[in-house]
Amino acid sequence: MMQDYSQNQVDVAGVENAAGQAVRLLQVLNGRAAEVQAITGRMFTLATILPFGDYADGFRRTQEFLSFCDVIESKLENLPPATREPILHEVTAVKVRAFHALLKAMGAHLIALEKRDMINFFAQAVFLMQQDVLVQFAADVMPGVPEQLVPEAMPALCDEILERLKRLLDRCVDVPDFRFET
Repeated sequence: MMQDYSQNQVDVAGVENAAGQAVRLLQVLNGRAAEVQAITGRMFTLATILPFGDYADGFRRTQEFLSFCDVIESKLENLPPATREPILHEVTAVKVRAFHALLKAMGAHLIALEKRDMINFFAQAVFLMQQDVLVQFAADVMPGVPEQLVPEAMPALCDEILERLKRLLDRCVDVPDFRFET
């Protein structure tokens, strides 16, 4: 449990220079990217039989990875541009690939959910959070991503997933949405 709280920490103790810190960050990033690839691959492959809790957990873990990418980007701000730019490019590429894999996995699972008669009672809260994450990523992150890093079908896939989420939200038992209440 404690690991969840320290997941976005990178140990750079003993690394004396900025380039060494950057290399360490990329090593950790690549290790975590492999974990996320396995998670989203499992979500995609098992979409029709994956329990909703596993689907939601896979989304959460991928979201944490995307947050970890943001942490790395913030740590790069103080590096000289010659060191920062290639590393930032790599972090952005990994983040976009992870997001694209998440979209494909979500699409497969949401198609399976649409075919079911019943939807998990807690699905509405999960779908609302996922909807917010997708909209935020598309609005805040994607405009700054170089065009060559974005898979051609990704914008349309994101739109399709948001439509599926909306249809599934319409089928959920209505509970109050307290996100925007003051």
